Formats: sequence, structure tokens, C-alpha cells
Amino acid sequence: MKFTNLTRAEEIGANCYLLEAAGVRVLLDAGMHPRESGALASPDFSLLGDRGFDAMVLSHAHQDHVGCLPLAMRQAPGAPVFMTEATAGLSDVMLHNSVNVMMRQREELAAQGLPLFTHREVEKMSADWEIVRLGERLDLGGGGLTAEFCDAGHILGSSGVLFEAEGRRIFYSGDVNFEDQTLMRGAKFPEKNIDVLIMETTRGDSPTPHGMTRRTEEDRFLATLQSALDEGGPVLLPVFALGKTQELLALLYEAKKRGALQGSFGLFVGGLSAKVTAVTDRLRGRAPRRHGDLKLAECLPMEVVGGRDIANLPVRSRTVYAISSGMMTENTLSNILAPRILEDPRAHCMFVGYSDPRSPAGRLRAGKEGDEVLLDPRHRPVRRRCRLDEFTLSAHSTREGLLHYVERVQPKKLLLVHGDSPAVGWFAREVPKVSPQTEVILPAPGVPVEL
Repeated sequence: MKFTNLTRAEEIGANCYLLEAAGVRVLLDAGMHPRESGALASPDFSLLGDRGFDAMVLSHAHQDHVGCLPLAMRQAPGAPVFMTEATAGLSDVMLHNSVNVMMRQREELAAQGLPLFTHREVEKMSADWEIVRLGERLDLGGGGLTAEFCDAGHILGSSGVLFEAEGRRIFYSGDVNFEDQTLMRGAKFPEKNIDVLIMETTRGDSPTPHGMTRRTEEDRFLATLQSALDEGGPVLLPVFALGKTQELLALLYEAKKRGALQGSFGLFVGGLSAKVTAVTDRLRGRAPRRHGDLKLAECLPMEVVGGRDIANLPVRSRTVYAISSGMMTENTLSNILAPRILEDPRAHCMFVGYSDPRSPAGRLRAGKEGDEVLLDPRHRPVRRRCRLDEFTLSAHSTREGLLHYVERVQPKKLLLVHGDSPAVGWFAREVPKVSPQTEVILPAPGVPVEL
């Protein structure tokens, strides 16, 4: 039994791993790096050699887990790819959007080798995806390896996967949240007889302040938003189109309904967010979530803005611009709109989740009012005059929540993945204190680990 990390560096990037057990090779996810482009954005599929893989499981539809799925499927034509119904619907939207983004990059940046795949390729391969139900046991490859999907509570359709082979149980967490969010319910993961745990570490370098809970952060966010609207300025909310936008819509709806957010305000969402929201609404009642009957697209009056309109979109008072990307990546709606809001002393910019320190959002958050920040190297720096606030409404579990899960499971081996070096390092130091018999492994890219 072996595990090989196919990412190109020890970081949150193009998540992809190879599990070998009972003579079967299973690929775990196939993500695209959020900062790189071209071949460097993909996992190192050369590590698969000529054997490819026998089957693949997809944990969820975020780009850093699904973005290179078409490239992965080229490595093993005909191999089944297993995922939940919600992950399939969302992956279809995200992959087609990725083609559009790459084609725009080719035109605007004269980037060679793009797009990495086409709309036709996505359409063709999506017809062959295998839909699985939570709790259903699958036989992978007929070699004595089984898999069972478990609700991960991260975004709609997200799953951890329990593998059993050769008398051993291996659990891959994918991205997980053990706490209830506004829309998503907390994860339901197995805790007994786990021999090997492959666990994400995203928030390992983010301690939870004493007394802070999800509800207190939601209340603080709503109070700040109410204050910003009362002051009459525009509000920029850089959010991820998948997951964070839908959580925000549900949060605003719930707050309006109970009177925690008062007065009318304008609301803009991006085109990709609208497409993802439509899939979320279509699947209500068929995928685990709170507010099961709520149609998010109808919960609040909102307008949709696309890439062709964002440059000329009027910046209005008492208006919330909840648009992607959450990291304000170059060429995204939030990045293009940001200069006109950041330089306005009446405006607010509010972050509700993680930002890579090397992203435009990360650079903005590291500065202070009055500083200049480079959002796009093709344009002049922007001087921030608006107010900036940060909130922890992450779709990832807290590091304390993950550590508590390890303590309950007491795995024989723990493989730490999906985290920057400080995050991984924190878990490597803390796990022996709560699970002293667990062997902690930091799987280096390209180096097989014997399980």
C-alpha cells in the first residue's frame, strides 16, 4: 500500500494524490493551482508513469481539486471517476468557466499552450462520470479495494472518502468543516478503526481567538455591514463563486428575516456565482444542506454582473458587491472593480475567508490604510483609503477542530496535506501531544510513502 503526493510543491496548490492498495491505483482529486498558469498549474502527472490509474475519486468541485480533471482523465482513458451528484453538477460549471478564463488569458496575455482543455472535452467526459450516494460502498477495480463517500460539510457535495483494503482502513478527508455553517451542515466522518488518515491542514497557522465562534463572527460581520450601509458607501465583498457566495446569500437572507440587518441595499453577484447558485437551487433537497427548501436566487433582490460589464459598472452607495474572486486574482471581477472602491474614503472592503498571502487580496490585507497596493502588474498601484475589515467565516475546519478529530480517531499513520509549511508544521508539533502513538508523515511531492 502506497501514497504518492502528485502536487508540485508543499502548499495549497494543485491537489492530487495517488493511492495504491490491493493492486488498484486510485487518483484522489486533480486540482489546478490558483496562482500558476499553463503546465505549472497542473499536478505532476508524469509521476503516474505508463500505468496511469484504475479509478479516481473527486472530493469536491473547488478549482484546486477539480481544475485539472480533464488532464487527469487523459492519463487513464476509460477509468471511472466517482463523485456525488452535487459535485458533478458544480464541476461541470467550474470546468467550463475555467476554459473561458484560459481562452481570455490566451488573448489578453498572449499565453502559449492555453486552453489546457476545451469545452468539447469537458462535455464529452462529463457524460462518463459515476454518481455515488453518501454511505454507498463501491468496489474499485475488483481487486478488494472499496470506497465509501462521507459528508465533509465544506461546500455542497463535498466528501471525505473511506477506503478499505487488505484489512486496513484509509480515510481521505478532502476539505472539511466540522462546524455548521449558514447553509452547510458540519461533517459526519468515521472515527473508529482508522489505520491511515490523510488530512487537510489549511488553517493550521490560524489560531482561533479565545471566545470566538462561528455565531459571534457572523454577528460581528452583520454589525459591521449594517454600519457600512448606514454610512452610505459602497461595500466590496471579495468572495469565492462556489461555496462562499451561497453561504453569504443564506446569511444575508437569515439576517434580514430576523431583523439583524435592516434597511434596503443593492446587491451584485458575479455571473459564475449566479450559475453556481442555480445548481445549488436545483439540487435543494437532494444534497445535505440547511435551509433545504430555500431558493437562494430568490432570497434577496440582486443583480448579476459579468466580465464584459464590470469595468463600466456604476459604483453606488448602499450597495454590496459580493463578487469573485475571494483572492482578488488578476482579471477577476473583484480585482477589476477594486480600485474604484478602495480609493473611496466612504467605502468598505470586507474579507470573510482565506486569502493566499501572495495574492492581490493577501497583499491588500497585509497593508494599512493609506498604503499603495499592486492589484495587477499591468496597472498602477492603488492607494487604499477605504475601511478594511476581516472576518473568519471559513468553509474549512479550525485547526483545533481538526486536531480534536485526530485525537478521537487515534490513527496509526497521519499524512498531512493541503497546507502551507507553517500550517503543516503546527500539526506535526501538536498531534503527538493528543495522539502519541500516531506516526506523523509529511509526504514530499513525488516521493512514495509506504503505508
